[in-house]
Amino acid sequence: MKFLLPFLYSFPLSVAGIFFLLRVVMQKAQPSSRRRLSLRRTGGVAVILVFVILVSLDRNLIITRPIAGILTGGAAILFFGLLDDIKNLNWKWQLLFQIIIALIAISFGVRSDYVANPLGGVIPLTNPIVYTILYTLYFILFLNSLNWLDGTDGVASGVTLASLATIFFLSFKPEVNQPAVAILAAIAGGATLGFLVFNFPPARIFAGTGGAWFFGFILASLSIFAGAKIATVMMAALIPILDFGRVTWERWRSGGSIFKGDNRHLHYQLVERGWSEQKIFWSYFSASILIGILALHLNAMGKLAIMGIVAVAYFYFISFFQVRHDQ
Repeated sequence: MKFLLPFLYSFPLSVAGIFFLLRVVMQKAQPSSRRRLSLRRTGGVAVILVFVILVSLDRNLIITRPIAGILTGGAAILFFGLLDDIKNLNWKWQLLFQIIIALIAISFGVRSDYVANPLGGVIPLTNPIVYTILYTLYFILFLNSLNWLDGTDGVASGVTLASLATIFFLSFKPEVNQPAVAILAAIAGGATLGFLVFNFPPARIFAGTGGAWFFGFILASLSIFAGAKIATVMMAALIPILDFGRVTWERWRSGGSIFKGDNRHLHYQLVERGWSEQKIFWSYFSASILIGILALHLNAMGKLAIMGIVAVAYFYFISFFQVRHDQ
């Protein structure tokens, strides 16, 4: 029950928090006002607050330094995210805040002294400069991958929920054996599912910058916390990560800013081809669930093989849509 109750507490609390935002706070704003538009991007606030509060109160959790780092990082995301949603900050400020969030987590010990070597054994990460740079880039990868995915209703929260389910079951494997990770994933999963109730297309509320950053942050943090099982979690979130990498490369190659939004993302390409947002949601969600299940049952080489297959399928899919778009 100690793994089920956190989920059963966080889900209704998240629903109640977002219901409050929708029915009480937003009704006080004019339908066409800027304030109302900003309030529609505060769904992530409820997710973060529910997570921080329940983790702090859970009697089965000892608040170690890494867990304190996750809580502190979540609080920082709440502040920075709301600031961005209100002020619409430029990419330089956003990147600076992401680096600060990553450094907060790393300084509290959300890191590992090694990563698994796909060819066997482990790769040590004991040099502070090396692991700080690598883990900072890793956090930035997840924060931006989930943030950029948050362009069609429900997709970012759906992929996050599927990835958290992967982490939850991963934590029970004998080679991982991290009950604390299971509890953290259950709390985050319940809060995310509560948000998805209102974010499922057609969405009534959105995650905003804070919510999308938190989705990426919690996935990155728990993948490191779970014995550096980075490949497994990256597989569950592989499609948005591939999309982030491709779009970044294409923007850089074209000479534009890599942070300037456009319709290059896969979910936007699917919208242009006439896919409904519900169809896009179920496609992403099903793919993340399937890849996550495979990741739980494969060794390192098997994971690399599946990642390669998914990458080939992804780029074929993209080229197919782009060719048809150009015709």
